[in-house]
Amino acid sequence: ELKDFLSARLRVFYEEELDVPLVVFDEVLEHVLRIDRVLRQPMGHLLLVGDSGAGKTVLSKFVSWMNGLSIFQIKAHSRYGMEDFNE
Repeated sequence: ELKDFLSARLRVFYEEELDVPLVVFDEVLEHVLRIDRVLRQPMGHLLLVGDSGAGKTVLSKFVSWMNGLSIFQIKAHSRYGMEDFNE
């Protein structure tokens, strides 16, 4: 039932936000549940580490979208400093 629910929500998400179809399999479901658990906590935040193209950004945006949260992503560069962070 959970997999069907998430598949339906993911379908709406990619139609509204991405235009890229995504497939829900067991690992994706596990990651979505972990991200959701953390973001639902007061002051919940997390750092996702992994290979480029593994879906970290898409899954975190999806969970944020499901929970009505806004997302902020730092655009780091070689001269990134405190002034950039405070913006």
